Amino acid sequence: MKKLFIVALLALGMSGFAQVQRTKANKKMEQMAKDLTLNDEQKTSILVLLKEQEVLVNDSKANPSNAKDNKKKRDELGKKINEILTPEQLELKRALQAAKKQ
Repeated sequence: MKKLFIVALLALGMSGFAQVQRTKANKKMEQMAKDLTLNDEQKTSILVLLKEQEVLVNDSKANPSNAKDNKKKRDELGKKINEILTPEQLELKRALQAAKKQ
């Protein structure tokens, strides 16, 4: 009986561990989707770009000599994200960013 209990606890623990961890890109996407009411196509396209930005940030941390080039690439990806948004969403995004800075 004790062994069965231990096996059950281990199984529950492993299933919780196996869940997909949310990355910064996923968290940012969720927030953008909530704030800007993105459609599914926008979510998919932007998530890919956010993940690319996350890779560049991690590379900059690991290799500071690449930071300048990675910053330029991240800025380009940011412009691509803005191109995906509608004019209304872009205006709202900028307003939210301005409010966040204050």
